[in-house]
Amino acid sequence: MDELKAGETTVNYEIIVQENDPALNPANRPTINDAIEMILVHANGYQVPFAAVPLSQHKDVPEQNLYNCLFGRDSLVISDLLFDVKPHLRMNVISALALDQGKKFDAQSEEEPGRIAHEVRSIDDPVAQKLSDHGDWKFPYYGSVDATLIWMKQVHCAAKDDQSILDTDIGGVALWERFIASTEWVLKRLATPSGFIESSRANPKGIANQVWKDSGDSYMHANGVLARGDSTASVETVGETYDAIMAAVEIQVMKPSKSWPLSTKELTQLAHNLQRSLIAYFWMGDSFALGLERDPNGQLVKFESLASNQGRLLDSDVLSGDEFSIYRTAIASAMTDSSMLGDSGLRTLSNAHGSYRPGGYHTGSAWPFDGVLTARGLLKQGFTRESIYVQDKIKNAIESCGGYPEFFRGDWPEQDLINRFIQDVQFEDESGVRADTNRIAQPPQIIQGWTVAAYSWLSNRQ
Repeated sequence: MDELKAGETTVNYEIIVQENDPALNPANRPTINDAIEMILVHANGYQVPFAAVPLSQHKDVPEQNLYNCLFGRDSLVISDLLFDVKPHLRMNVISALALDQGKKFDAQSEEEPGRIAHEVRSIDDPVAQKLSDHGDWKFPYYGSVDATLIWMKQVHCAAKDDQSILDTDIGGVALWERFIASTEWVLKRLATPSGFIESSRANPKGIANQVWKDSGDSYMHANGVLARGDSTASVETVGETYDAIMAAVEIQVMKPSKSWPLSTKELTQLAHNLQRSLIAYFWMGDSFALGLERDPNGQLVKFESLASNQGRLLDSDVLSGDEFSIYRTAIASAMTDSSMLGDSGLRTLSNAHGSYRPGGYHTGSAWPFDGVLTARGLLKQGFTRESIYVQDKIKNAIESCGGYPEFFRGDWPEQDLINRFIQDVQFEDESGVRADTNRIAQPPQIIQGWTVAAYSWLSNRQ
């Protein structure tokens, strides 16, 4: 059981994964080639990677069957990291997600024209049935702001290799036309008071934090106060937005049309404005803030918390150029500081933060894929020594455990490498008001697509 913060009371504690579970034994870990084949499934007529798959001995463990489907963000990142060994997956994922690209506005599913789905589930999926029966979501569910951005970047990567892919007919619509629709979605979502894409939701029961750190407690101020709600702008999303817009510039050159909402010059200017805004609003003097939100008066306020999010800026092109070298160096230093980088890999939140939880889903645990994307960014920006340092930590952690777990505890080797338990808490303030239940610890998916792909990427570089 993890330690409680002031005002918290444990309301549920349950062991989910037994200590002697053979899946946790490194000797039983599937080979990387076998693990890759395990996560590949057919969806929308294409072979694609699912976000996670349960091992045979975990078929009846509900917590190990949560992400056995096509996820926009997850599947795009997996196909990207697996490109060296499975290059066909990139176009497969692009096409499978394009078939469910948003066409209309639907508050329950959060579908919007041009938007790429967050989660695609079949009607007989137990998770889909549960959420649909309660009237919470409808599938495909579109509640992410980054899936569309990553999809656009991957289309651009594919088009650079073979421009003809832009003419691919997907459900009766050419890929380049679908790309324009996604560009229009980006421009509409940038029309916020902050000038950044924010995690606003149409469905009040939908995901509040519509980025990869999507748990309810993942965005907090330095004093531990959580984000207010739908105005949160995450720092890594700025880099993803920049890349998507610059991808649109180059795709427009390849496919000129009167259908484009802005010219290449206008899009380039918009991207440069984002670069300046990133520095103006997120920079804290020695690192970048976790995110922003608007206070009740509409003023932008930083989440002045040291977290892994800023590492993703190095994997983007948003800080390319000599004028940004000081910021790249600062990120490299912050991400390799001992408060962020431990034996488990790159922590999602600094262990010096008051809200740090070593087993917290996005509040201190270490996700291999998150660390690998930062390591890739470090390599891309010329920080080779730092990249290898991060890579070695992640690879050693994966090889010290069975399976390919979703995340690790941030305090290993002091405690176990993974959570084996669920722990739910309630918070009571000074007036005795109790908040909603918050899950502060849960077991990882043992065969998680992101981690499989991250390990493959690491193995191909070392």
